[in-house]
Amino acid sequence: MQIPSTQHLLSAWEAGRAEPHPVQRALTLLRVAFPDVSQATLAELSIGERDAYLLALRESMFGSCMNALVVCPQCGERLELQVRAADLQVAQPTTSETLSLQTNEYEIVFRLPNSADLESLNDVSEIDSSRQKILERVIRQATRQGKAIAVASLPHTVVAALEREMAAADPQGEVLLDLSCQKCENRWQALFDVVSFLWSELDAWAIRLLREVHSLARAYGWREADILAMSPWRRQCYLEMLLG
Repeated sequence: MQIPSTQHLLSAWEAGRAEPHPVQRALTLLRVAFPDVSQATLAELSIGERDAYLLALRESMFGSCMNALVVCPQCGERLELQVRAADLQVAQPTTSETLSLQTNEYEIVFRLPNSADLESLNDVSEIDSSRQKILERVIRQATRQGKAIAVASLPHTVVAALEREMAAADPQGEVLLDLSCQKCENRWQALFDVVSFLWSELDAWAIRLLREVHSLARAYGWREADILAMSPWRRQCYLEMLLG
């Protein structure tokens, strides 16, 4: 993974603004970190592998500390939250591309969901339909007492066991934060979505940077490329001179 330049980050931000779906934005961000890897290959990473790379990218761009606001679901209190990237990194177990599950009289051969699977849900609105489509894509073989059966025929208990097996094999794909409210003492878990978190930070960074470019270009007549080539410290010095 390489640390992207300011120009490459701005290009990724610009492309991401035109992409309506978070999965596409996630892949766009990965491309700036892995410019020599095709998007199709990146889309085949498991969700946990993808998110681990995005978390590392976020740390290289903005540092290890992350600040966020969460709302207590019980009393509506707004809580400030600070976490470190290391606290969100989950050790990924070594798994093969093909996994299997045996439960009762069923045997399932499957792979872990990836970004390509999530992209296939862009036109699916119902949760049950989305789940079924993912299962159809990731299950490579389903048998009952040695005889092949349709994925749609799997009982809910088997599907639930399969989902637990997937979560255990790809723990970075679903990172839950243990939260508590000091006001009402409510305790709950919240999903940390690195894609939306990183995109929100990148969006704020890009807009702030372009405002700096606008101010300096307007004052000195410099080109955008020349301003972006400056270090953040030098740009800040010039901006402070304008205010002074």
